[in-house]
Amino acid sequence: MNEQHFYDTKTIYYHWISAGLVFLLWIIGQNIDSFEKGDPRVIVRSVHIVLGLLLAVIFTLRVIWKLKAGVKLPTAQSGVFGKASTATHHLLYVLIGATLIVGIAAVWIRGDNIFNLLKVPAFNTNDLDLEDDVVELHELLANSLLILACAHTFIAIWHQKFIKDNLLKIMWPRLK
Repeated sequence: MNEQHFYDTKTIYYHWISAGLVFLLWIIGQNIDSFEKGDPRVIVRSVHIVLGLLLAVIFTLRVIWKLKAGVKLPTAQSGVFGKASTATHHLLYVLIGATLIVGIAAVWIRGDNIFNLLKVPAFNTNDLDLEDDVVELHELLANSLLILACAHTFIAIWHQKFIKDNLLKIMWPRLK
């Protein structure tokens, strides 16, 4: 493979940092309510919120980079599988963006306390149904994102191990 068959370093790092943050945020999100109410839960939720904001920044930079300067490679396969691959990648971006937007809305609607240092003003303290609906939507989007990301991972591994087209290598960090 020559250099034209690899993504650029920035694209690769944005990909892996995003993937790591999505997985870490999902794990934390699944466990927030298992922490004792009060400071332990505030700290865990605060970590989740701060990492979510970090993902929002990385995601924004990633989209800007992808649109402006990132290496664009053709799909690994043509036809229906190529179209499915492109659609899956677009859906991953949509799910990340939607999950982040709804997560930020949940923080604002709840009026979360960040590390007992900052209190986000609550949008509406009387509408508990709105709070529950937004949090449930955030969970649904996050779960959908994780399921699709896992499918994406398994298909990439399938390509590497069984189709043997070295697909994983184009997104793997390279040492110079």
